[in-house]
Amino acid sequence: MAAAEGTVIRKTISPYDITANDNPGSLITQVQLKGENYDEWVRSIRTALRARKKFGFVDGTIQKPTENSPDIEDWWTNNSLLVSWIMNTIEPSLRFTILHMEVAQDLWNDIKERFSVANGPRIQQLKAELVECKQKGMTIVAYYGKLKKLWEELGNFDQIPTCSCGLYTCNFHAVLERKREEEKIHQFLMGLDDTTYGIIRSNLLAQDPLLNLNNIYSTLVQEERVHTVSRAKEERGEMMAFAVQTGTRTRDKGEGKDKNTICGHCHRSGHDSDNCFQILGYPDWWGDRPRGIGKGSGRGKSGQYNIGSAGKGRGLIKANVAQVVAPIAGGSSGNSTNFGTMIWTHW
Repeated sequence: MAAAEGTVIRKTISPYDITANDNPGSLITQVQLKGENYDEWVRSIRTALRARKKFGFVDGTIQKPTENSPDIEDWWTNNSLLVSWIMNTIEPSLRFTILHMEVAQDLWNDIKERFSVANGPRIQQLKAELVECKQKGMTIVAYYGKLKKLWEELGNFDQIPTCSCGLYTCNFHAVLERKREEEKIHQFLMGLDDTTYGIIRSNLLAQDPLLNLNNIYSTLVQEERVHTVSRAKEERGEMMAFAVQTGTRTRDKGEGKDKNTICGHCHRSGHDSDNCFQILGYPDWWGDRPRGIGKGSGRGKSGQYNIGSAGKGRGLIKANVAQVVAPIAGGSSGNSTNFGTMIWTHW
């Protein structure tokens, strides 16, 4: 019978269909069962098998046909394929401890009984971790990711009950979903750092009704970016102000020292006793300039003698020796007598 004109015929994929990519050596998920990660492994396997419409072989919804059924061979083919896929996702060190079973449902239940822990203690442990989960300087992305991981694991153990009437007209499930999301919003906001996000947190909690969790997350990420930009500008401003202040202090210190410092040794201004040449010695570039009494004062030019200080507030006295030649009366021009004359001057 031909389909009516304009009718779209959709091809239905049968759970018994096997493609060229479906082979016993395929690795359908990257998550390997190590024992303590059973919940993560179950979620990954369930998703991979549902994508291939073969999870019914595991949970028992696709029953084993009778021995006379034409589908019995296809059922065994798919069942053996699933057993191989499940075994491939178990860590090699753990694989040899699992009994080999030909029926995928039996293997699935055996693994569940061995590695699935009781939900009650784990639920309480996850709730305690949620209470203690705080931002503590983390970025919004890292903090939200940590919370989201705990929420997902808690949701696997503590699932929302379904509608008991079977008609799904009482909106019971939606009400519980919204209540759980509001609980997540409060946990997320109350764990933020008070100094940075205290004001915006109060504004978000004051809204009625509350925004959904995704909108609140987006708002806080934008606020974090604003704080990052503002903090960078403040740090640059503080660095510039510190540099200017340091330069001003250094200049003022140097100027004040040059003008007001009095040396305790020579009683002159412009330097202190730690830098006094009379104590440390005069450098070579000092040349013929007059020197005071002190270490290194003997380096002066020959013919100049440093007598010393003439007293507080007075300059040093410099003695210049001049040679005078006087002829002897009646003598020859070659005979003469030298008289040394001391000329005292102040400077």
